[in-house]
Amino acid sequence: MKKIWPWLLLLLLLIIFCVWSKKDNIQLNSTNKIHSVTTPQITLDSHPIEFVLAQKTKGNTLNGRFTNIQQQNLLSHTCNAASSPLKIENTSTNETLTGQEVIELTNKILPHFLAHYSEGSIRYHDQVLKINGLVDSYQAQRKMQQLLNTSTLASQDNSHVLVTKPIEFSITKDINKMHFKGIFNNKAQMSKIHARLPRYVSTSFTQEPHRVDNGIIAITETILPNFTKRYSHGKIVYKDAVLTVSGMVETDEDLNYMKQLLSAKKTPIVNQTTLDLKAVEKRKEEAKLAQLALEKKAQEEAQKRAALNQAAALAKQKAEEEAKRQEAENQKAEALRLEKAKLAAQTKQAAKEKIIHLLQIENIEFETAKGTLTKKGKETVDKLALILKQYPNIKAEIAGHTDSDGSADFNQKLSQSRVETVKGRLIARGVNAGR
Repeated sequence: MKKIWPWLLLLLLLIIFCVWSKKDNIQLNSTNKIHSVTTPQITLDSHPIEFVLAQKTKGNTLNGRFTNIQQQNLLSHTCNAASSPLKIENTSTNETLTGQEVIELTNKILPHFLAHYSEGSIRYHDQVLKINGLVDSYQAQRKMQQLLNTSTLASQDNSHVLVTKPIEFSITKDINKMHFKGIFNNKAQMSKIHARLPRYVSTSFTQEPHRVDNGIIAITETILPNFTKRYSHGKIVYKDAVLTVSGMVETDEDLNYMKQLLSAKKTPIVNQTTLDLKAVEKRKEEAKLAQLALEKKAQEEAQKRAALNQAAALAKQKAEEEAKRQEAENQKAEALRLEKAKLAAQTKQAAKEKIIHLLQIENIEFETAKGTLTKKGKETVDKLALILKQYPNIKAEIAGHTDSDGSADFNQKLSQSRVETVKGRLIARGVNAGR
């Protein structure tokens, strides 16, 4: 009997070793729904990755062991794209670890998880991907089930549907002052509305978990441009799942336009928009004053044009009269000139005829071979002076004359001497030397 105990002890150790070496082949049993009943067989020299991505008060965190840094970066980039940054805390990498398929599945469900889950986590352990936390609706929970079913990996969705509340906010406008405040699930919800508001708007908001949009943000985005531009005073309030728009606009067109924008929405809406009667009266008065100003300006311009036209007509009339007067003066001057010319010609002709007649009867005689006038020659020159004085506007030409006796030089000098004698006597008798 004592010899059997060592063999029994050896057999017990062998059984324990066999059980230990086969533990990874045992089937997983759970009260929750598991999409894959068993996990894949793995060899002793291969181990899967393990990680936990958790939603915490200050943000998302990542812990675990991975094949490489790229797997961590992929999850981090997806979180950043959803405006929900990921803080990598206690992680390590080992190229011998397997699990790229679960990383791809996690990255696929991550945007939906960040958008609809709170106080939750995505955990991969013992080759099972588990989703925990609070989900904002049954629809979102079903969507997660559909995403998990796209893979053959073992997974569990342990989430609970949370009783949610709609977001709340108010946008107040007072002429050029605006304030935006509200309660939102996250900053991304608030930012969608804030992006449609003017830069000068003041903002304050509170984050509370389990606040849902219900499509009201998209509705608000459509009415904000009209509200911002057309409302002098107003308020947009969303509370208890009812959207209330109140305030004053200045025209019927603005009033009807807001009605059209709100009429197609299915959300409960109360439209309390009214006409700003003071602004309407002010606009009418401004339009009236503007019309009066236009009429006054048109009248002034008409008067100015009339004055300019009248001045132009007077100037034209004056110019025509001046042209006629000048023409008459020119004609008169021309007639006078012609008359004077005619008279001068007649006078000249008369003087010429008298001189010719005088010289035909009497010659201007000189002493022989001398430049001295004879007595008769002096009388003839005196008569000639009387004729020239009678016609003061005519000119006379005195030409010398000699006979053929004597040399040419003597005759030339004698001729010039006789001319000077006649000229001198005419001047002495009162005839102008310039004639």
